[in-house]
Amino acid sequence: MVKIKKVSDFNLNSKKVLVRLDLNVPFRNGRILDQTRIVSSIATIKEILKKKGTPVIISHFGRPNGKRNNNFSLKKILPSLSKHLKKNVIFCNNCIGNDVKKVLENIKIGQIVLLENLRFHTGETTNNYNFAKNLTKCCDIYINDAFSVSHRNHASIDKVTKLLPSGMGKNMGEEISKLNKFLRKPKKPLTAIIGGAKMENKISLINSLIKKCKYLILGGGVANTFLKSNKFNIGKSIYEKKQLSNVIKIQKEAIKNNCLIVLPEDLVVSENKTTKDVSIYEVKKNHQIFDLGKVSLWVISEIINRSKTIIWSGPVGYFEKKPFDKGTDKIASLINSKKSLISIAGGGDTVAALKKNKKIKNFSHLSTGGGAFLHWLEKFTLPGIEALKK
Repeated sequence: MVKIKKVSDFNLNSKKVLVRLDLNVPFRNGRILDQTRIVSSIATIKEILKKKGTPVIISHFGRPNGKRNNNFSLKKILPSLSKHLKKNVIFCNNCIGNDVKKVLENIKIGQIVLLENLRFHTGETTNNYNFAKNLTKCCDIYINDAFSVSHRNHASIDKVTKLLPSGMGKNMGEEISKLNKFLRKPKKPLTAIIGGAKMENKISLINSLIKKCKYLILGGGVANTFLKSNKFNIGKSIYEKKQLSNVIKIQKEAIKNNCLIVLPEDLVVSENKTTKDVSIYEVKKNHQIFDLGKVSLWVISEIINRSKTIIWSGPVGYFEKKPFDKGTDKIASLINSKKSLISIAGGGDTVAALKKNKKIKNFSHLSTGGGAFLHWLEKFTLPGIEALKK
């Protein structure tokens, strides 16, 4: 096995360290809903400072689609980052070019720089070599501490490793260690709970999960897609139309793999500004699904009681708005009450929901990555991890 260098293995004295973090935190109504990703990155920044290096922080924030958009400026994250580091962080309004060059030419040891959103440039998501070259131009060493985006072949994750001596940060090391400990040979039965509004990649990942899990519990937009494929009415609810045929195949494969896919039996819907619990047979065209119903939650509680390992990515309802947080809160409380249960939860919204519930004491691990740790389960590695192996 090729050993990946850690941030502690480098001589960082007087070096400018390009450090990839994931500062893409849940942000609504002008505030950060959950600080976990910021807090988890602090140890690596402090290690660089301790070794007399200069951290040059890069990250993405939201999906500006390759265009400058102030709604997605990392300047919004600056106050929180400075507060947790207990130091003023210098902000640069670009991540490449003369603006960066000027800032880094004048930087002193002990100072910290945050560069603007990587995704303001198309070169980031297309893994463009020239973009990576511009990104690394003024730096000496690259550290990846963004486990949560290391499933993506993006320039700041992949191409940069071809241009600078590279290693991993403390959070990345912790993530890999914990996931190896709990999920390489999980205690069985293994149950996965997959929810959330963001469905990108989740449905394709279910193909892998049905080969590993005894039970696969679905909520949120993912469940809606499965219900729609089974000809249930989901009203005006979100679902992934392009995945309907794939979902039908997945359900057939699940039967072959002896994996029980658990779909909602009842749902909390919104109708004319009122909410009610209806069975899946009673959803009307004007209904919008926002949470799981009482019967569904009872079924899930029975499955959790039978399980020895739980993995969870994505809230099962619209948790940000009461009363649609009840399903997610109920599941979180139930998992948290079982001290002997191995429980891994991941993703920005999932962790935000659990911390809002304030019942996370007995979770085995809260991962900064939702999609990333599900991808990791496929091959026990990620593109970003492989890129660091030299």
